Parts: sequence; C-alpha cells; structure tokens
Amino acid sequence: MPELDHVTGLATRGELHRVLSAEQGAVAVVICDVVGLKAVNERDGFLAGDAVLRQAAERLRQAAAEATLAARLGGDELVGIFVGTDAAARAEAVAAAVAGPGSPAMRAAAVAVHVDESTGSLIERAYAAMRRS
Repeated sequence: MPELDHVTGLATRGELHRVLSAEQGAVAVVICDVVGLKAVNERDGFLAGDAVLRQAAERLRQAAAEATLAARLGGDELVGIFVGTDAAARAEAVAAAVAGPGSPAMRAAAVAVHVDESTGSLIERAYAAMRRS
C-alpha cells in the first residue's frame, strides 16, 4: 500500500520517486499545477486551500483512473504516472482533460520519460513543459 498525502489522499512524493526509479519500460508523466492556490491560502486560509487541493486531486484521480500512480509532488503540483507502450498518449489525454478552466483551474503538461533519466531531471522537464503550456 503506497504512503498517502494527508491532504489529497494521493500518493506521496516518496512513492512517486520509488515507482519512477523502479520502472524500466515506456513511462510518461502528467504534471498538474493548481492555479491560484496561494491566493486562496492567503485570502481564505489553509483549510480553504486544502479543500481546493482535494478538488484538484479528485479531478486528476478521475481523469487518470488508469494511471500507475497519482501523487502529490508538493505544494500545488500533482502528478500522474503512466506505464506501457501507450503511456505518452494516455498522459497527453489526461493533461488535456484536467487543464483549463474549472473548479479549480489547473495547468497540465505531459512528458515522456527517457529510460536512463533521473527522477529529478524528469520532474524539471515536466515543470518546464507545464510552464510552456
């Protein structure tokens, strides 16, 4: 049973690193950013921000129901991991499904993983892709 984040109920960053470091085949990652979370925390308090994070986690959970793992990377970033020959296509579909307006608004991008890539390098590439989206 994976260790779960106490706010979102998604797997923790440690679980994310464990799964990524164990995978040998085709892997893709979708990274999601909850837009405006800091403003909610400052205006309405952290309990309101936690509620927004839970909504975002549920949105990712529903869109990425077939993901190998859905995790909270930290702060307002959530991640889905997909494994298999169609991993990139599934990650792209989830990124499109969760991005854009809604409650809460989210940005998302998908990145295919290089087999020999470190987890840190992958996360940095995913952040860069999300910032471009």
